[in-house]
Amino acid sequence: MKQTHKKPIVLERCKARSDLTRFQDNNKVLDSINKDLEKYLDTKRAKFPRFCFLSPDELIQILSESRNPHAVQPHLKKCFDNMNKIIFTEVEDSIEIIGMVSTQPEDDPETVNFTESIMAEGPVETWMNSI
Repeated sequence: MKQTHKKPIVLERCKARSDLTRFQDNNKVLDSINKDLEKYLDTKRAKFPRFCFLSPDELIQILSESRNPHAVQPHLKKCFDNMNKIIFTEVEDSIEIIGMVSTQPEDDPETVNFTESIMAEGPVETWMNSI
């Protein structure tokens, strides 16, 4: 961009071979990163197959906020049929899951309390399997 700013002649900038080579090299690196990311997401999907219902962006969002189990709430509808949210104990920033709430009917949703609570700690795919 500095070179273009110094000499704003488009045809000359387009002929610069160093820029083309740099862009091609950067594209190769980006492709490699994308392939590695897909492999990583596939390992997570293998451990919790319901992650297959999520887009790569949604899965990355869940995994990036693994320390905050409340962050999975917006994605539960895609992972579990008819589950709107999970219920945590009333303690602030609780990681103990004690039940779940259905998506229907919206005015009076069904709540199911678990017989045993689930601790939302460790890898997300592990405790979500427990749900």
